[in-house]
Amino acid sequence: MTRDEVANLLDGILDKEIGNLDTPLASEWDKIEKKFGCQFPLEFKFFIELMSEYSFPGDILNVSNGKTNGNDTIEFTYDYEMKQGVWKEDFIPFYSIGNGDYFCLLSSECPNTGVYYYSHEENNIEKEANNFEEWLIRLPAFLS
Repeated sequence: MTRDEVANLLDGILDKEIGNLDTPLASEWDKIEKKFGCQFPLEFKFFIELMSEYSFPGDILNVSNGKTNGNDTIEFTYDYEMKQGVWKEDFIPFYSIGNGDYFCLLSSECPNTGVYYYSHEENNIEKEANNFEEWLIRLPAFLS
């Protein structure tokens, strides 16, 4: 999917964000990709960048440390969960449901990673989509 296709999909399901938030810089993407040893799917990057323009239920984690939605960063969340002792090294959280559960990518599958749902209560992960584009297409059903 192109950036415009991702934006068109989001236009149909989300409200525009009030305010002008920063999108991640190329240097911030480079830093996080180095941390995880992973090149992220383009659709994922477009989605995260577009979150500066949309209001989203739950917490979409940030890549940028600039003017953001106030949610934690992917790196902070990952480091925090790793310290708790049950988080797997290749889980990359990007969407916090708010109850300790996350949607994640897997660094071991990048750049063609599926999208997974991590349940903290069962301490397990289930595949929700074969790739990020499929997850985006299914997003309207998930949010309704």
